[in-house]
Amino acid sequence: MFALGFSPHLHAQSGADDRVSYRVSLNQDAFFGFYPTFSAGYKANERLDWTVYGIIWTTPSFGTGGGGALWTEFGSGVNIRTLGGKLTWNPQLGFLNGRLLSNGSYAMALEGIVPNITVNLSTDRAEGEFYLGRYTALRKGRTAGAGGSLVTVPVQNNFLHYWVNGGARFSKLVSAGLHYEQLDSSPSGTGAPRGAGVYKWFGPYVQATMGKFSVRFTAGPDVMSRPATDGTGSFYKLTTTYSFP
Repeated sequence: MFALGFSPHLHAQSGADDRVSYRVSLNQDAFFGFYPTFSAGYKANERLDWTVYGIIWTTPSFGTGGGGALWTEFGSGVNIRTLGGKLTWNPQLGFLNGRLLSNGSYAMALEGIVPNITVNLSTDRAEGEFYLGRYTALRKGRTAGAGGSLVTVPVQNNFLHYWVNGGARFSKLVSAGLHYEQLDSSPSGTGAPRGAGVYKWFGPYVQATMGKFSVRFTAGPDVMSRPATDGTGSFYKLTTTYSFP
């Protein structure tokens, strides 16, 4: 549940084929834990790229425990440049592998899909990003039943994940702004519980950019209404990114 849209500044400036651009990001936050992401683009023309991405989710509860059957996401789409490349639109379709959506005891290949879009704004003085992704189960998970059989679980998990952020670039090195992010759950299937919010994060970020390397830290309160005993009152996110070549 992490946007992999391409920003205008990510295109390679040199090399055997300057139509190719790619980057690696290391991410960690208060809910998803640690998740490396990989993305690449191929410049078809001045306005359009073909894009691919992957996310390696390492949260144990998304898999079968003990580091096995970890949730794995990959996808592809296009990146459309407008306003001279200052505003980009990156719709993609991702595929999920694991057990989080199918909700069974065992991992499944192609258990779900995530249609998603990332919109990026990048100028000399301003920056911004919008992301929207809908994680939808395609397969029903299985678990052990009586007599050594496998039975289909009645409920599958679906999620809507979105955020928007924007800020000012004070120099080529430093920028800062505000970030809002929300994750909602909407289970489906027989006897599925009602949908509910998982978190609502709102807070400032600060980013340092040094050539092809950047690091952004975001933190603030979880503004979703929760019982006093819940204890989930704040959030934090750290993202480091390196662009190649």
